[in-house]
Amino acid sequence: MQANIKEYCELCGSPINGKGITVSYEGSIITVCNSCYNKIKKSASIVNENNKKKQETGKKIMKRQPKMENMELEIVADYYKIIKTAREKLGLSQQELAQKLKVSENIIKRFESGKLKPTLAQAKQLEKILNVKLIVPVEAEENSSELDDLELTLGDVVNIREGRK
Repeated sequence: MQANIKEYCELCGSPINGKGITVSYEGSIITVCNSCYNKIKKSASIVNENNKKKQETGKKIMKRQPKMENMELEIVADYYKIIKTAREKLGLSQQELAQKLKVSENIIKRFESGKLKPTLAQAKQLEKILNVKLIVPVEAEENSSELDDLELTLGDVVNIREGRK
């Protein structure tokens, strides 16, 4: 049953005739065909089966958890109201908040007037200092059918090149 299973080169994707060559290449252990090995042999080292098994079992399996950093984030629209009311509620002056945030007082004034939007890093600091919520994930637009109508197709390109509409 094992004879029917073909092995494929992990670099070029072609079927490997016979036994492939297992190498350590750019930090990864891969099995390649003779042709690819000849191209990379200067920067790759052959790995025997015992070393391959040791390295594979020594690897830690890390589960990826969705992080807020990977999602697109935006600052709420009424950030200026939230910042001002939270600052006043805590009894902080604009100067005191500026010192805690390590920015000038003028920046705080501009935040509170809505003339300047804080960066995501500044918004995260403000959330901690003022104990408020300023950052939210970007919501995906549900009107994808409208976007589909606006996409350019190959037929459109042909019509444009030929001068038809």
